[in-house]
Amino acid sequence: MKKSLTLGVVLISSIILAACGNKNSNVATNHSSSSSKVEKATSKKTDPSKRKWTYKNNIFDAGIETYKFTKTEIRDSATEGKKVLVMYCDITNNSKKEQDPSNIYMVVHAYQKTGTADKNLSVGMNAYDDNGNDPLQKYNDGLQDKLLAGKTTHAAIMFTLVNDNDVTVTFQNPEFKTIGKKVISVKGLGASTSSTSSSSSNASSVSSQAAQASPSQKSKPSTAQSSVAANSQKQNQVAASSNPNQSLTDFVNEHGMSPAAYKMQHDGMSEKEALDSTPRGMKSSGEIQMQNELNKQQ
Repeated sequence: MKKSLTLGVVLISSIILAACGNKNSNVATNHSSSSSKVEKATSKKTDPSKRKWTYKNNIFDAGIETYKFTKTEIRDSATEGKKVLVMYCDITNNSKKEQDPSNIYMVVHAYQKTGTADKNLSVGMNAYDDNGNDPLQKYNDGLQDKLLAGKTTHAAIMFTLVNDNDVTVTFQNPEFKTIGKKVISVKGLGASTSSTSSSSSNASSVSSQAAQASPSQKSKPSTAQSSVAANSQKQNQVAASSNPNQSLTDFVNEHGMSPAAYKMQHDGMSEKEALDSTPRGMKSSGEIQMQNELNKQQ
């Protein structure tokens, strides 16, 4: 009897311990499952590539990169007689890898209405100053250079205008669906002073003075006229390709413009013809981007 009672107690104890073990196992399993779900949710939340793209209050959040637009202005284009819309922005790399900020041109587009269509504007390039320098070089570099993880740079994107109508800038998500728009008043921004316009104005002034001069004065060109004529003759005599060992900076310092711009102005080439016929090393980052955009439109 005593022996049977002892065996019964042992048996009951074993059942209780087994139940507790199963209960603890279930708790551990549930805890592990919950931890896994929390970990996945946290990972998804912190991974910028999983974040939903948005555009609001001049901020384009493209997941791995954020573009905060700070200023907009109109400048002279590298193409004579044209203007470019310049949109300055601060770009932040939210990822843990280097990124290419210039990819923004794949999902940001600008449009202007003409008499017959809502024209998709091509990527623009600003004119050089009187010293042959690109006044927006650091902003162009900011857009073209690889941006390190977690860093922010100053950059600018540009579009060539076709008229004075408002510009509608659209922002797209990875599926190329428009998620936001920004309307910019071109007339409200006005235009900056251009070196090209200044040169043309000076040349016109010289011509006007020459036309009003007396016969005796006309027979002997003024110093200013001689300078303008000599400069024009020099430009016409220099081929856009120039010295094969000459750098882009050297060419710009000598002629006041890039080789592609020179071809358009003096050889009557179209933008595409000029860019296609110019070696990559003789094109600015903006010109390279413009050429890529023109190729896409074919």
